Amino acid sequence: MSAAFDTINRETLLKILEDIVNEDEHRIIRFLLSNTIIDTKVIGATEKKPFFSSVGTPQGDSLSPVLFTIYLEHALKEVRPVLPKPSTPLEKVLPREIAYAADVDFIAFQNIDIEEVGKVLEKCR
Repeated sequence: MSAAFDTINRETLLKILEDIVNEDEHRIIRFLLSNTIIDTKVIGATEKKPFFSSVGTPQGDSLSPVLFTIYLEHALKEVRPVLPKPSTPLEKVLPREIAYAADVDFIAFQNIDIEEVGKVLEKCR
């Protein structure tokens, strides 16, 4: 799941949060996401010098899973319109996606245009 946290575009996340949190909470989250330093000794780089990161959420921070969930739900809202519409009674009662942690499975009785889904997700980043 840590790799999923590393893919979050912080600017997009902060834009999403503008409609969810109040100004003080937004400022605190913006501060949390700014000036994140990665210790290269941890990731096995040849040069052992810390560097600033501008993507992802801080690992080990208790707010990171919540921020990831908000980011994922935003992406899913964008993807749902390009998924095939349910056409049978069974399809209408089944869930259209199953999300767990950093994984999402899409359920459909018809082919899903995964390239179209990919294009939509790319816009979310």
